[in-house]
Amino acid sequence: MTAPPPALAVAVLVGLAAPLAAQSPDMDPAGEIRAREEALARAMHARDLPGLDALLAAGYILRGSPDLDRQTWIRNAVTHCWGDRSDIDGLRVQRHDDVAIASFELTFYVDPATCRPAVLRSLVTDVWVREGGQWRLRVRHAGPPPADASLASQYGAVPQAPPVWEVASELSLVATGGNTSTLTLGLDGGLTHRLNRRTTAASISFLTSEVDSVTRARSLTLEARHGFAVGERLTTFVEAGFARDQFAGIEGRTSLTAGLGYAARLPQSHTLTGEAGAGITIEDRQDATGRSFATATGALHYVWALRPEARLTQDAGISADLQEGRNWRATSETALHVTLTRVLSLKASHAVEYRNAPVAGFGRTDLRSAAALVIALQRYANEQ
Repeated sequence: MTAPPPALAVAVLVGLAAPLAAQSPDMDPAGEIRAREEALARAMHARDLPGLDALLAAGYILRGSPDLDRQTWIRNAVTHCWGDRSDIDGLRVQRHDDVAIASFELTFYVDPATCRPAVLRSLVTDVWVREGGQWRLRVRHAGPPPADASLASQYGAVPQAPPVWEVASELSLVATGGNTSTLTLGLDGGLTHRLNRRTTAASISFLTSEVDSVTRARSLTLEARHGFAVGERLTTFVEAGFARDQFAGIEGRTSLTAGLGYAARLPQSHTLTGEAGAGITIEDRQDATGRSFATATGALHYVWALRPEARLTQDAGISADLQEGRNWRATSETALHVTLTRVLSLKASHAVEYRNAPVAGFGRTDLRSAAALVIALQRYANEQ
């Protein structure tokens, strides 16, 4: 038998190879990726652990904040409800050598958390990699599909990290004239520095009251505090303070306290922090008596973000004398803060201070209502 000419043999081989090439997955990446996506969905419906394991690459992650690793994702897939059907719509695949990027809308018809009928739709972007001749899913990102294609639909607001440096000052002034001339002036200032898990703060508060140009009483408070975040919600702190309060008959009070704080889990617009501590207080009074005693303290700090430019705060605290039970004090301040500009804001507040064992000749309760102009300068970590 005579061998066919070389040109004829080449033509026959090309003709035979063409149908095989047309069916090759490398020539139709969208077809094979769709098949893999459908297989992944079927494995979720069936809670098929081996099937899921075969479809996911070793380093698989679900992108999020934080990311979800392979083991956690598979555990969720086999323990939650996914119903018996799902739809993959609008699939688009881009192939780059051994990497394929697929984007599509994925719809399930059951709530995975409650197993009740629902329509849940995600816009999914998957990154598939070819390993050992098989496509395996390496990275997935999923989110709700936007209602429109505007710029705003591409972003979501997230809580702003607190500033690294913050300087704030407050000025409140009340004056009357006529039969009686009175003047009450309040000044407050604070400096805060945040670095990694540490927060250091110092503050000063001054209040003076005059009647017919005669100073009747003054108060001065100095405080310094250093805190360290032990975990996401737990902090430790130590603080020192000095106060002179002629309104309450206190010539000088020096205190040192150490303790723990815990932030509760609340909806995003609310924050609540509780604190407990122990320390020592040294106090000189206008009645010529002096005291030095150990203290136990507690405090609650609540913030309600009414709107982006307005918030309501409530601060309450108690200090108990561990040596004399009747000598305890409590404070409370409610304030409404309204932001005008990045630098200026208004603050309206009402404060109550109660002393169960007051200085002789002074009452148990002091009240203070004030409206103040607040000037605040802040520097964030992402600012130059």
